[in-house]
Formats: sequence, C-alpha cells, structure tokens
Amino acid sequence: MADKVTRPEQADIPILHDVDVLVVGAGPGGLGAAVAAARLGARTLLCEQYGFSGGMATAGLVNPFMPNHLDGRSLDTGVFQDWCELMDQMGGMLEDGRTFCPETAKLAFERLCLDAGVELLYHVQLDRPLMAGSDIDCVLMLGKSGLTAHRARIYVDATGDADLAARAGCEFEYGRPEDGHAQPMTTNFDVAGVDIERMPDRGTINELYDRARAEGRLRCPRENVLWFRSVEPDRIHFNTTRIVQRRATDTVDLSEAEIEGRRQIVDYLRFLREDVPGFETARLHAIADTVGVRESRRVRGHAYLRRDDFRNAAKFPDGIARVRYPIDIHSPTGEGTEHDSLPEGEWYEIPYGCLVPADCDNLLVGGRPISVDHAVHSSMRVMPPACTVGQACGTAAAMAVERGLGPAELDGTAVRQSMTEQGVWLEG
Repeated sequence: MADKVTRPEQADIPILHDVDVLVVGAGPGGLGAAVAAARLGARTLLCEQYGFSGGMATAGLVNPFMPNHLDGRSLDTGVFQDWCELMDQMGGMLEDGRTFCPETAKLAFERLCLDAGVELLYHVQLDRPLMAGSDIDCVLMLGKSGLTAHRARIYVDATGDADLAARAGCEFEYGRPEDGHAQPMTTNFDVAGVDIERMPDRGTINELYDRARAEGRLRCPRENVLWFRSVEPDRIHFNTTRIVQRRATDTVDLSEAEIEGRRQIVDYLRFLREDVPGFETARLHAIADTVGVRESRRVRGHAYLRRDDFRNAAKFPDGIARVRYPIDIHSPTGEGTEHDSLPEGEWYEIPYGCLVPADCDNLLVGGRPISVDHAVHSSMRVMPPACTVGQACGTAAAMAVERGLGPAELDGTAVRQSMTEQGVWLEG
C-alpha cells in the first residue's frame, strides 16, 4: 500500500470574502485582534473552527482568568476588560473579576464582535494559505461547502498553535530547547453536587491524592490537585489532568491526548467520590470540548524575548503589553512545576516586533505563539495578556491597511500610542 496520496487541486474555489483584516481563531487573542481592528475602521472577518467563540475560555473550559495585575489593578485594560465587564453585566462573572461562566463568555465575546462590526464565520477549519511571494494572497478554509477562499490585506494568526504562520513558511520554535518537549496538555472538567462545607483544604486533598497515586489508583503525573471554585456554589472546577510528551500539532498525538485526558478524568472521579469528603455523591458536570494546549509553536519575529528579559523586567519604547504573571512551566515530561516571579511592583513588556513574523510580510501573530522563548512563553501564555497581544495585532493591522504598509514597516511606538488611546494601561 502506498504511504502517500496526491490530491488533485480543486478548480475555481470561490472567494467568499475580500476584507481588510482577516483573523483566524476566535480565542482571547482573536477577540482582541478582531475587535480592535474593526473599532479602528477596518473591514474585519473572524474565522473559527467551532460553532462558538471563546477558545480556551469556552471550548477548553479554562477557568478562572489568571491574574496579570499590578498593585491589585489589571494590566489588561483594553478589549479583555470590555469582555469581563460585559460578562459581569450578563450575570456571568463572580465578584473576584476572574471566575466566569463559560456560556456567558461565548455570548459576551460574540456581542463585542458584532457591536464592533466584525463579521463572524463559524465552522471553518484552516486548510492553508496561498502565497504570493512573501505575502499571503488568500487563505483556504474547509467547511460544509468544501474549500472556500478568503482574502485580506493583513492577516492575524490567532489559532493558538500558529497554524497559519507555519503553513505560510514562517520559522518557529517548538517546546524547550534541550529536547523540544512542550508543556503538557490538560483536559479540564467540572464536578457538581459537591458539599463545599465538608470539602477538605488543599493540603489535605493533596495528601489523599498522594496516597491514591502510591496505591496505583490514580495515573496522573501531576504532583498535586489543581482546583478552583466556579460560578455555581456546589461546583468545583479541575485543571489537573496532565498529558505529557504529546505534540499538539500532530494529528495522532492530539487525538491520543484527548483519550488520555478523559482516561485520567475517570480515575479522578473515582478518587474524589471514594476518598475526598464532600464528593461522595458528586457528579460530572462538564468536560472541555477540546484538550487544553499550553504550548506548541512559537513564531520567530523581528524581536525576541528571553528569560533574562523577564528577570530584568525589560521595558521597551514599543511595548504593547505589560505582563506580571510569573514564569509557570508545567513539567513537559512528568511531575513538577517551575515558578519564577518578578519583584514586587515590577512587570516586563512585550515589544511590538515579537508579534511580527520575520518571514511573511502581511501577517501578525496574536495570542500566545509569539516570538519569545520557552520560559517567557509560560508567563505570557495566559488568557488576559494573550487578549492584549491580540489587540495589538488588530491595532497594527488596521494601521497597516490605512497607511498602505506592511506590519514590519509600522513604527511600533505608534502602535503602542494607539493602544494607550484605546485604554490599555501602558503609561504611568
């Protein structure tokens, strides 16, 4: 049997859209990009593989938002803050400003996009870009109608895994430098019907967990149980399965990761009901629609941030996002989590050049797969700064269209200034 087949090219693929800015991926980075571009007057299309928006916040069931704060104030005061405030108005956000209802997140995301004038296209999967030299001419998307083409002046890759950038030929890194392994994936799940009053503290739960692992009743390489309260009083959210040494960009590995995550959930449910007070009659409430990916590709850009930049709290004239969240590296191969925090009152900035691929002239990268090393990625990958990075991409895309320039030709300080005018906390 032959190990390869040749696909005849489909002739006359219809061009469904011809816009200023096309954003691929409706996660937090895509939200920031699409809303910012549209608010600045660019005709903007946002394409998403699922039938709803939100990315890891909804399909991945990642909750709560990790804190990216300085002196108690959020550093992500642009589109991300708009999203949180709208969720709160809809009754889907707790008073902590971080714990949210995923279903409300979908509605608020979509409302922000539609109010800004973003055109949404759901149920389309990126096939590949068609290149014209170092420019993307159009992207092919696969949906119910088959292959369709979508053209823009500027493209934003907000896929999370840099799928568009990789298929456009951009150089990228993957995982840590010593062996290429990335941080583990996690399948999130919620358990309802919990007697919160009888639930032990974290230390006690971890002692019970250690015992169950020692007895062979739990097969998860994570060193402790990571859980959070939810918007419902009897529901506990678990971000605690650990799937190691599977590549999120490999078809078979990703499928196997989904299976492994759910296998671990079965073990966890048995452990919780049998060992942990308050969970005796608890029931499974929700499993994420997709396994959560912490790290995969990181596209090399015109700038590059390293661990030393984090440690030195580096600042840049063209810094488009401030990050204070720690280095948070879940072991790529098993047990353990590395943390490295900034001094009190300090933050580092992401320069605009980290968003601009070196190998494609009309592409920007939004969200987490930007031009940073393995360590810095573990800090900026969480959803609030990912949304702000996306907003910078949308801002730059609209400016590039208006000025007839490529993203690399823009002055990053002008992008920063526009972000400040949009309410992002980058000054003072």
